[in-house]
Amino acid sequence: MDLGLAGKVVVITGASQGIGRASALTFAGEGARLLLAARGADGLTAVATAASEAGAPEVASVPCDVTLDADVDRLIATAMERFGRVDVLVNNAAGKLPAGDFADIDNADWLSGWNQKLQCHIRACRAVYPVMRAQKSGVIVNVLGTAARNPKASYMPVGISNAALYNFTKSFADLCAPQGIRVVGVGPSGVTTDRWTRLVAARAPAEGKTPEQLQAEIDATLPLGRMAHPQDVADAICFAASSRASYICGSVICVDGNSTQGVYL
Repeated sequence: MDLGLAGKVVVITGASQGIGRASALTFAGEGARLLLAARGADGLTAVATAASEAGAPEVASVPCDVTLDADVDRLIATAMERFGRVDVLVNNAAGKLPAGDFADIDNADWLSGWNQKLQCHIRACRAVYPVMRAQKSGVIVNVLGTAARNPKASYMPVGISNAALYNFTKSFADLCAPQGIRVVGVGPSGVTTDRWTRLVAARAPAEGKTPEQLQAEIDATLPLGRMAHPQDVADAICFAASSRASYICGSVICVDGNSTQGVYL
């Protein structure tokens, strides 16, 4: 299936590992031109090389901390200087959100958590919006999480941040759609990344378990018998950004292996 992504300029945050890296290689295989961003320059160099080998005709990378306005503004400015446009923004980067016992998470941790996830996505959208508005085209893919629809007391800041991003994705799509810009979300459940391992380690003591016990319990509840792999999510991101999904806007594609309970309209 031709996804119509050949030659498109795709900016990916959090591109050095996990979902971001898998997405970079998937877009590369479709012939997209890439600007990859992450905090660590070493990881970026490795994924840029892999993306070139996977078929990307042009790859650039920029160290970027998405919690900082200046870094994100520089990222989009670099895209314009290098490629002259931005066709797709994959809003994937997120920092470390607090988890654990509610009483042990202080106000400063809550506020820091918003900047590590919610504001990172908003910040990148604010930076790219004028570019796509001038182009009268573009796609923004917000990578969220099904914690938004599966509340847990030990996971509260993560769930609340993601729930806010569901709302933001829809309301931003309302603004952008008349201007030819699609805004969509991809919402995975737990994915086998380093970040997930850290979150489980933080949640476990609040539930009176070891990380290994908590992980075993999570695995046992999954209908498909496993957590998602980064490639599972990357495939959904690539499709959502493609011309094959040209009438999907304002929605969140749930990639959860049927682990979310209930019906959501």
